[in-house]
Amino acid sequence: MIKLLIISLHYPPDNIIAARRSEAYANHFHKFGIFPTIITDRYEKEYDKNGRWTYKNHTKKDKPVIEEFETHKVIRLPRIINALQKFQFAIQKVPVLSPIFTFLLNLTGHFEMHMLGHYYTYRNFLSEHLKHNQYDIILAIDSPHYHVKLAAYLYKKFKIPFACDFRDLYDNSILNKDYKPPFKIRLRNSLNKKYFKRWLEKSIFITATSEPWAKYYSSLSGRPGYEITNGFEPLPKMDSYNKKNFILAHTGRLHLKQDWKIFSIGLKLFIEKVQPCGLKIVFAGIRKNAKPILELIKTYIPEDYIETHKWLDKNDVIKIQQKATLFFVASWQGFKGVYSGKIFEFLGAKKPILFAPGDNGDVVDQL
Repeated sequence: MIKLLIISLHYPPDNIIAARRSEAYANHFHKFGIFPTIITDRYEKEYDKNGRWTYKNHTKKDKPVIEEFETHKVIRLPRIINALQKFQFAIQKVPVLSPIFTFLLNLTGHFEMHMLGHYYTYRNFLSEHLKHNQYDIILAIDSPHYHVKLAAYLYKKFKIPFACDFRDLYDNSILNKDYKPPFKIRLRNSLNKKYFKRWLEKSIFITATSEPWAKYYSSLSGRPGYEITNGFEPLPKMDSYNKKNFILAHTGRLHLKQDWKIFSIGLKLFIEKVQPCGLKIVFAGIRKNAKPILELIKTYIPEDYIETHKWLDKNDVIKIQQKATLFFVASWQGFKGVYSGKIFEFLGAKKPILFAPGDNGDVVDQL
């Protein structure tokens, strides 16, 4: 049995699409003679004065929580805000000093300021853990990008072979030929490129959620690169099929880089021509930054047809997906290699998917 150490911040009960990837590795690797141990966070809810929940932060007194299963193991580390992170939180309130501090840390290979504490918590724990536990390989799941930096550090210290699995590029726009970022972003990307090349040059291989991204990191590092798309778990069937309403559903975040205008205009024309009864357009997983998108959609589509939900628990999302007649997706525009993990959830529901617009044959149209 191959002993695999997976470094993944995102893992259930973290309720985002990124957690599904590491969860799938935990659930299925044993079928291929691999026993994974997942290093992740202690995701424990707490409520603020307004009754809104967030994930609890811990202190140095809090210990890792270990969960043993027949097919895998999970080690949950406390979420500790260390002294450097506290200093960063304080200095970011000073407009003059914050960019200088950030640039100096970028020069040393730190690119995610809000996760300084996370990086050192994981590094300190694993530096001790690997003195007493043997693994055949380390798999670092990016993002956060710190996991790649950490895997390279552990290889240097313990000589354990490592691979890196990417859900994002360090800048998801860099493969766009027309991309012309401002100087500040160009400088940061230059430093990112330098460090990712250094971190990945000793990896045994690289995987990514799309072929263009795998090729990019492969060309950067000289290591083999492979596409492993996000997968899906088939949804359990409903007792009875929804016949009362025709439900168009999108369960997931709405992004400003998606073109929602074509979808909205098309539905507007359909509604005007057909005057449909029982038509429902359901958005679930809405965040505050989606307000401009919803305002755009509502300029074309009467609000009577639209139903919105904020961030939902996974089981509540599944109920909406089960009732949906048709899923719809607006592909990312100006980005090369973006699938969107929700596409695979929709495939798992075994229902039609409407793309409006497509992505000009990049990845979605091929899929």
